[in-house]
This record gives sequence, structure tokens and C-alpha cells, in this order.
Amino acid sequence: GRKASPGAVRHLLCLDPTLANSNGGPLPLRAIADYSQSFKRNQISGDEEDKENVQECLKHLLNANPDPTADFFTALQSLPEWLSEKAVVMPSVQYLLNEKISQRFPTAVLMTDFYVICLIIVTYSFHVLTSIEYRFKDSKSDIGLSFRILSPLYIGCAYFLLREIIQMISLISLKSFDIYVRDPGNWFNVAFIVFVLYWTILMQTGGGEADSFRTGTAISVIVLYLRFLNFLRNVSIEFAVFAGGVFYVFRRLVAFLIVLVIILIGFTQMFVTDFSQREYCKSTISPSEKKINEISCDEDEDRPYCEFWLAFLNVYTMLLGEVDETPFAESTFSTCMFALFMFLCVILLANVLIAIVTDSYKVIQDQRAAIVFWTNRLDFVAEMDAIANGPWKSRVKALLGMSGEDDGRNQISATVAAEAEFWKRLMDLFTDDIDENIMSLEFWIYNFLRFMAAVFIIPMWVLLGVVTAGWLWPPQLREMIFTSSVSKHSSESQFEDELRKTQVMNLQREVSDLKEDMANELRSDRIHVVQMKSMVTDSRTEIGNEMKHIKRIMTMLFEQQSTFDG
Repeated sequence: GRKASPGAVRHLLCLDPTLANSNGGPLPLRAIADYSQSFKRNQISGDEEDKENVQECLKHLLNANPDPTADFFTALQSLPEWLSEKAVVMPSVQYLLNEKISQRFPTAVLMTDFYVICLIIVTYSFHVLTSIEYRFKDSKSDIGLSFRILSPLYIGCAYFLLREIIQMISLISLKSFDIYVRDPGNWFNVAFIVFVLYWTILMQTGGGEADSFRTGTAISVIVLYLRFLNFLRNVSIEFAVFAGGVFYVFRRLVAFLIVLVIILIGFTQMFVTDFSQREYCKSTISPSEKKINEISCDEDEDRPYCEFWLAFLNVYTMLLGEVDETPFAESTFSTCMFALFMFLCVILLANVLIAIVTDSYKVIQDQRAAIVFWTNRLDFVAEMDAIANGPWKSRVKALLGMSGEDDGRNQISATVAAEAEFWKRLMDLFTDDIDENIMSLEFWIYNFLRFMAAVFIIPMWVLLGVVTAGWLWPPQLREMIFTSSVSKHSSESQFEDELRKTQVMNLQREVSDLKEDMANELRSDRIHVVQMKSMVTDSRTEIGNEMKHIKRIMTMLFEQQSTFDG
């Protein structure tokens, strides 16, 4: 945190860029993460300069192209929030994340997650309805569903449970298990597994009361779709912005919602008190009359302001725009209270709500969009890298016949390079122009190859990649689908800094042009001055010669005059 630290880090990395890696010792990024934990997110004044020095050291370290190891990504995750937000929007980090996400293993896991989530949602939604139907039948001899038809749900739960266990073991081997505990997304994944497994067991055994089962499964459907949205935010920045925006807006609305509920409860109590012991509530129909109306299909006259809960629901629906002013026409006081409610809640508070939501979502969209997306991507890439480099890595390589680290890496690189080259040649068929005549053999051969590539080879390759969860896709296709454009500015402040830098550069260019123009003018003026000095010298010489000539003439005149006088 010292003032000279950024300069020292930059100098050391210029001398030896490999210092950004662990080199058998502790990772420098891990040291920065441990040191920065001592700072709070919002400093008063004293440590603000130290925080800036830490940010500069982190910037120099990440720009030194460190090796993207599992320890590197877990160290990035362990950074405090105020520093992590700066790190994830640095182009060097984003390039590494794009490179990792487009590799075979992360792509395969990402697509497998998608397949399994879709399988769980479809199977769960269908079999829950079947189970509810069985529970409400008159004959309840066998309401349980068979294990065979519920097996997709068990397989999906086993898959996600295995993923969580492997991630825990991997982080424990990296001595970073605290990252798993501190991540709310991991707890949500565990809750998702528990929800699905619990209700699946009840569907198989037929246990649980029918109404409770229906309510619980309805709530669990929300969990399923939230898990699907959680998956989508790792794929596209638009989904990440939306999900982050919803949570950010909700946090901003906490105080407003509390005030709104208090005001609604207050108006509800006012309306119930005002209508109490009036003819409006005294003429409430009895239960027997209500039963007769139900049998005869007659509609009951709603009197919501006689009970507190019904009154609260009616006040809430009025806030949303469903207004019935008829009950308030009985007295002037009721009309005034109704007008006050309409002005304060329906007009004023509703527009304040819209303004807060619009402003908050604009903040997350304009300033925090890149932070939200790249933080989610960092979490996923770190998870995949921890799993791929877990303690079982050496055993898997030995099973596949790979003798060492370089051996396996070279085999994978050769295969990926061959796929990339073949895909590039296929794409070149559609980018190169044909200069041959339409009657030439080369023209027809070239178009035949185009037809075969467009109709058979490319669709079959894409379909094969879909079946294998992206494993057999070429690198270009994985990059096109899963990589995102690297952001140039992490926030509005950085955009303003970049704008100021551009303005300064333009001003420097203008000053340089002005300096050159002034030098040219001075050079021209110097030439004019030299010419004028030369002209003055010539004039002085001419005047001097003329004066000598006049002096000579005057001397001759004086001599002649003296001769005449003599």
C-alpha cells in the first residue's frame, strides 16, 4: 500500500514477467488478496491512497500475462468486492476468461448443465401434475409413481450433486474452501438439489398431505426456473444484466417497500374503522344465503371493507389500478379518504416506484453491466478450472495413457489445431471469389464442394457437437457462441478518464501543430529580418559612397574657387 509500491511492481515485472506466477512459492495475486482484505469497501479518507496503490499493483500484475492456473482464478475470487470489481473488467482478465470458457471442458459442462436443467424442468412439471391428480382421486390405493418414470429427476439430482461434491474437493485441495462457503450461488445450487430430490421422493412414495404437496411443488417450480435463469446469466451479458438488475433494484426498494406496506396497512385500518357498524357491513349476507346464491349461480355483493384482510387485499388491488369507488360514496369523509388514498398511493407512490426502478436499472445497465457479467463468468471458470485440476487429474491422465503434463497438453493442442484448420478451410469456401468461367470444370467442382459443405458437412458437424455437449465442435464455433466482447471501460468513471485522455491527446496534438506553425513563422520572420539588414547595409554603403562622392565634388569646388581667388 505504499506510494512507491506500484512503481516497484512495474519495474520488477519489466525485468522478469514470470514473477507474476508462483514459481514454486506463494502466488503474488494471493498476497494482494490477503493484504486488501484489511480495507473496507468505503473508506473515510485515511486509506484511500493505499487502496489506489493496491489497485495499481493489481493492474501491473494482471497486465504481465500471468499463467491462467486454477490457483490464479481462485485468488481472483478471493479478492474483496471493491478490488474484484476492478479486476474482472480489465481486458487481460477478460481475455483469459474468454479463452477458458471456449475450451472443451467448460463448454461441455455448460451445455450439459443446460441439457440436465431442461430435462429436470420438463420431467418435474409433467410428473408433478400426474402425482397431484392421483392424490385427489377418490381411490387412493396406489398414488406413488414408479422409479422408472422418475429416473430423469434422480439422474439430474445425482449429476448436480456430483458437481458440487467435486467442486468442494477441488477447492479443499487448493486450500480455498472458504470461497465455496461465501458464494450464495453454491448454497442456492444445494437448495435446488434438495428441493427436487425431496419432492421426487414424495412423488415416488406418495407421502405427504395432498394440499401441502400441491403448495410445496408449486413453490419448488419457482426454484427450478430461478436455477435456469442462474444458468443463463453465465452465458450472455444481457441475462447477467437483467438478473443483477433485479437484485440491485430489490435492494434499493427495501426502504420504499416498508414505507408502502405501512401506508397500505394504515389506510386499510382507516377504511375498516370508517365502515364499521355501518349499514354497508350490517347487511352482510349470512353463510346460508351465500350457499343459496352459489347454488342458484347468483353473484354475491362484495363488501371487502368489513374485514381487515379482505380490506388490505382490496387496497392493494386499488394501488395496481383496479378501483371501485362505489362504497365510498355513502359519506363525505369516506370520499375524502378515498381521494387522499388515490393521490398519495396511486398517483404519488406509484410514480416514485417507477422512478426508483428506472433509475436503479439504468445504473446496473450503464455502470455495472460488465462487472455483473464478468464476475459470474469468473465464478464459473474458476469452478471448472478447480475441477479440471483436482487431485484426480494425474489418475485420469494415467488412465488415458498420457505420461505427463506436456504430453497431454500437446495431444489436445494438436487435435484442436486440426479441427480449427479444417473449419477454417470450410469457411474459406464461402469467402473466396470464383474467377473461373461458368462453363469451366473448376467452377462446378468449387460449387459442388460448397454445396456438400453447406448441406452435409457443416450441419452434421454442428449436430455432432450438440450431441457431445460441444466437445467435438471446432474452436471457432465455441468462441462464437460462448465468448463475449472485451469491454474497454469498466465503469462510467473509467469512460470519463478515457475521454479526458483523448481530449488531452487532442490538445497536445493541437499544441504541437501550433508550435510548428510558430516555428515556421519565426523562420520566415528571421529571413525577412536578414533581408532587411542586408538592404539596410546596402543602403548604408550606397549612402556612404554618395557622401564620399559629394565630399570629393565639394573639395574640387573649393579648390577651384581658391584658384580663382588667387
